[in-house]
Amino acid sequence: MELKDLRLSIIGAGALGGAVARGLARAGCEVTASVPHPERRRHLEADGVALISDNARAASQGQVVMFAVKPHLTLGVVGEVAPLLEGKLCVSLAAAVPLELLERTAPRARWARAMPNICAAMNASFTGVAPSDSCTEEERAGLVGLFSLVGSAEPTEERNLDALTSLTGAGPAFFLSLLEAAAMGGIQAGLPKEISYKGAAAAALGAARLVLDSGRAPSALRDDICTPGGMTIEGVAELERGARGSMMRAVLVTAEKGRVLTERTQKAVRGPM
Repeated sequence: MELKDLRLSIIGAGALGGAVARGLARAGCEVTASVPHPERRRHLEADGVALISDNARAASQGQVVMFAVKPHLTLGVVGEVAPLLEGKLCVSLAAAVPLELLERTAPRARWARAMPNICAAMNASFTGVAPSDSCTEEERAGLVGLFSLVGSAEPTEERNLDALTSLTGAGPAFFLSLLEAAAMGGIQAGLPKEISYKGAAAAALGAARLVLDSGRAPSALRDDICTPGGMTIEGVAELERGARGSMMRAVLVTAEKGRVLTERTQKAVRGPM
């Protein structure tokens, strides 16, 4: 069966689940999203997402069922519909909930975890896909293909997901903060706000495309732009005083928080030893 012919159900359509639902629907997939208050998510319907408020119905009708609820709620929601997941391919989009616990909660399903980001709404996400041992080779390839519809996707090991979430899941928030700072600098230099924000966004988008399309290191591309004694190197020198180190620390502390949350989830389920 072609990927776009699959019936996809997404339980939970907040920021991340809604973005994935929109991206998949925009790519031509049949997507149903289950949310407690569909009237608050009507914007998803514009992209072709069918909205319902019944998790059991979503679990029953989906050939692939995704769970996009908060980490501390994930196992409870999975448990409620577990009898309906037998033989199905299920994907958790939640951070900090390991495959081991998902398989224990719904053992008759075949599980994978995937870490996309909100850019999936624009089909520009990067997704790491970590399937369980129960998934067939065909299903593993199918999952990568499915998430490639909302951007680019790569298979990875589950142990990499905390770090990947901190870089690609939280990363858009980091780059948006830097983008806003760049735009504010343009405004300070005298640009009208509208032009400054559009210009900053276009610069960020173009820089990302350069890296992806050329395959070259960001540092090499940056050096192409800088000329000795020129304007650009003056600004780069200023960034070297703090921005690069701050970005590195932001990714590291986010990854560490992910590991802590994973450990807490495991301890909460297993109870005191």
